[in-house]
Amino acid sequence: MRAFFYRELAIFGGAWHTWYFLAFHDVKGKYRRSILGPFWMTLTSVFFIMGLAFVYSKLLHVDIKEYLPYLACGFIAWTYMTSFINEGANTFINSGHIIKQLNMPFMAHIMRVAFRNLVIFLHSWIILIPLMLWYDYLTVSGVFFSIAGILLVTFALIPLVTLLSVICVRYRDVAIMVASAMQLLFFVTPVMWQAHQLTEISLFLKLNLFGYLIDLIREPMLNGQFPVTSATVVLCAGVALWAAAFFALFINRKHIPYWV
Repeated sequence: MRAFFYRELAIFGGAWHTWYFLAFHDVKGKYRRSILGPFWMTLTSVFFIMGLAFVYSKLLHVDIKEYLPYLACGFIAWTYMTSFINEGANTFINSGHIIKQLNMPFMAHIMRVAFRNLVIFLHSWIILIPLMLWYDYLTVSGVFFSIAGILLVTFALIPLVTLLSVICVRYRDVAIMVASAMQLLFFVTPVMWQAHQLTEISLFLKLNLFGYLIDLIREPMLNGQFPVTSATVVLCAGVALWAAAFFALFINRKHIPYWV
């Protein structure tokens, strides 16, 4: 058991370059021969958010100057989480050809997906800085607190997708269920609407981990303060998920190469 944990944790030490270079190779390959590269995601996010803000500010009867920054932060954070979870759930399936040929730590494949999604996400997150500056929300502390929130969100999502990867590589239908569940969660998570607008589901909002994850990225940008309550919830959930993820990897370590 000790040798297994040392092997898996080594990717955060001297073996970090493996998933680091693989992730950058993925990003470069995805946008090869493209002039703007990953900044196409930035432009797409800008136009999509502006369109949503114009429509939903009318539907919700709110001032677009207040709604646009709120929506932009929430939607960009949600896009990151959705992309990470959907891709992460299929990590072992998509990396099956490597797992069958090379004896790499399983977490190296997870970190490859995590870092790739983080790099692409930052190309969209960067548009929040001029947007917050334009609407006079931007503070230096808010930017640094939001970056800290991104790291904490990633800390919690990595073990979550690890668990999903183990389950999905064994039961392939679960990946489709995860994608459908994320679409449903989008409508019941305060991304486009604010929590006080739907007090009828306040209990569900308190139990919705994704609401806390979004708060870690959005609240610092809007208020310049670090959401301590959300950080505490996410940190506790992250620690529990890490323990569960390593346990799942340990008991299935011999089966995963056959399942892929």
